Amino acid sequence: MKIFKKIFRSVYKKMVVAKQQELMFWVLYSFLFIFVLARIYVYFLPHVSVLSLLSTSGGHIHHFVLGVILLAIAGFAALNDYHHKHPKQTAILYGLGLGWAFDEFGMWIYLRDNYWVRKSYDAIIIITLLLVSWVYFGNFWSTVFNKLRIRFHKKISKISA
Repeated sequence: MKIFKKIFRSVYKKMVVAKQQELMFWVLYSFLFIFVLARIYVYFLPHVSVLSLLSTSGGHIHHFVLGVILLAIAGFAALNDYHHKHPKQTAILYGLGLGWAFDEFGMWIYLRDNYWVRKSYDAIIIITLLLVSWVYFGNFWSTVFNKLRIRFHKKISKISA
């Protein structure tokens, strides 16, 4: 068990910390964690609603509302410099909110109470690929965007001259 811990720590330091992608790493893995947890919960306990205490006269509050609330709190924390004091916690909060919100993405699109719609999976796959790309290839994308930005500014300066 110690060998796995040592290997994980080494890989984590080389692939995440050394590339300065630790916060995006925590966004990615908290996002995936809450998505998987929500899917397991809904699959195995479909009639047990943790949010039933918050139900309103015949209505049901879906967990994507919790995701939106967590995203709002993470955004507020970022705007008020809380993320400088507690960056890891803010990143995890953001990832959890993102996962809960997009777990029910299909409900947003179709405005129907159909939890298992494919659009939710499509959204989760796209977000996961973007986050993985940013965590593990962040330097590559930064270089690409910087070069595009420089070329864009050169073209704009030629047009305005």
